[in-house]
Order: sequence, then C-alpha cells, then structure tokens
Amino acid sequence: MSSRKSTKAVLEEILLELEKSDPDIEASALVRRDGLIMAAALPGGVDKTLVAAMTAAVLNIGSRALEELKRGGLKELLVRGENGLICIMRATGDSVLSTIVRPEANIGLVLVEMRKAVQKISQILT
Repeated sequence: MSSRKSTKAVLEEILLELEKSDPDIEASALVRRDGLIMAAALPGGVDKTLVAAMTAAVLNIGSRALEELKRGGLKELLVRGENGLICIMRATGDSVLSTIVRPEANIGLVLVEMRKAVQKISQILT
C-alpha cells in the first residue's frame, strides 16, 4: 500500500493551513465551477453541498456581471453580510477557492492568505 497522499487529502491540508494562517477564516472549500466540491475544511454542522452550490451560484452571477460590463474574467468576489463575508477567488480555470470569513476580518490579509493557498492549489491541479 502506498503512503502517497491522495490529491483530495493534499488539497484539504492546504485548506486547513489556510484557516490556521488567519483565524478570521472560519471555513474554506475548493469548488468546481459546476458546483461540485473538490475539497473542504468546514466546521461540523456546515453542509458542504450547500456551500458548493451557493459558491457556484454566486460565481456564475459575478462572472456574468463582469462579462456583461466588460470587466474581464473573474479574479475575486466578495459578498459581505451582517454576520461575515464569503470570499471567492479563482484557483484554476475550472475551480475556485471559497472562504467564509468573520465580519471583523482584515480582508486584505485574508486575500493575501487566499492567494498563497491558490498558488499551492494551482501547482497541484495543473
């Protein structure tokens, strides 16, 4: 039996590292553009299927708005609510990194940590 980790396990380690790097990041998931989850680091009680579906829905709306307004391809998308944010960042051509973030978070630092994670993810998936 090989001791080599599966791609999913390596991706989940990256997500856990991301959450450890910034305590304001409460949860994270790597989601395909079609809404299927590739890897997740979500707390108990959070439905990963729902996170993936909502990420895909918001991603599609954001991408369409950028396209219609001729702003280019989506790089990052922030949705701010009263109780926190959803930050979505393109990871590869067909996947995005989605994080759930506390409302008081320093978004600049969150985005820096997300970019670091995306670089690692990109190296694994491309």
